[in-house]
Amino acid sequence: MTRHSLIFAISILWIVLVGYVDLRTGAQVSMMLLYALPILLSSRYCGRFEGITVSAVATASWLFVVVKHNTLEESGVVLSWNTITRFGIFALIAYTVSLQANLRKALLRESLRANTDRLTGLLNKGAFRERVELEIYEAQRYNHPISLAFIDLDNFKKVNDTQGHAQGDILLQQVSQTIIHSIRKTDIAGRIGGDEFTICFTETGEEHVREAVGKLITAIEIMASKSGWPVTASIGVVTCTVLVDGYDDLLGKADKLMYLAKERGKNVAEFMVIGRNPN
Repeated sequence: MTRHSLIFAISILWIVLVGYVDLRTGAQVSMMLLYALPILLSSRYCGRFEGITVSAVATASWLFVVVKHNTLEESGVVLSWNTITRFGIFALIAYTVSLQANLRKALLRESLRANTDRLTGLLNKGAFRERVELEIYEAQRYNHPISLAFIDLDNFKKVNDTQGHAQGDILLQQVSQTIIHSIRKTDIAGRIGGDEFTICFTETGEEHVREAVGKLITAIEIMASKSGWPVTASIGVVTCTVLVDGYDDLLGKADKLMYLAKERGKNVAEFMVIGRNPN
């Protein structure tokens, strides 16, 4: 059973239970709020159709109780109007809540679209910067280490020139997936240029970032070998135990280290530690 089906079933069961309580207590005790709660639940998490369906069940339950007790001396026309009014109120609640939920989902999708690189699914340059700046602030506040890696693919231009940009895009997507599966959920990955990627290793010092980057280089090698891509990765990594630089300075240092890694043979990582303790 899916999550939506489970919530819908719970909502219907809730209506049945409220109807039973309503029947036992009598029509003089209003159960309006208890009827509305499952309508809110189903509309929010299942959708408009489910919410209106629960509204209809709630209205039928209320009508059954009224007829069963026969305490309202109303004509058929008045009872019909009250039933329609009750259903209209419930349906309006369902429609409003479902509309609000859909708007929230749409805003979330737009936010993700604005912050995500469409080709790779990683954070784009602006979103990556914003996230890392927040991590830098947290690292400064709580005196945590932080590491920033700058990744550039070796021989990527050769793939584009010989196999075409479409194949180059596939390669970038595969590299991105390799990065995602190689880092922790708390780490932050982004694409800031053509074949340039960045990773912020949160609360990570020199020893652990060396291990993580070593695994990443190996993972990219394995992926490239299996897929037949003639590429490797050169990586520059800056680790701060005491933060004195901002995002641009750290990224610039990591960029320079990446070029140093290329000069020293590619497919390697160069590391720098800022604020290393004297001991």
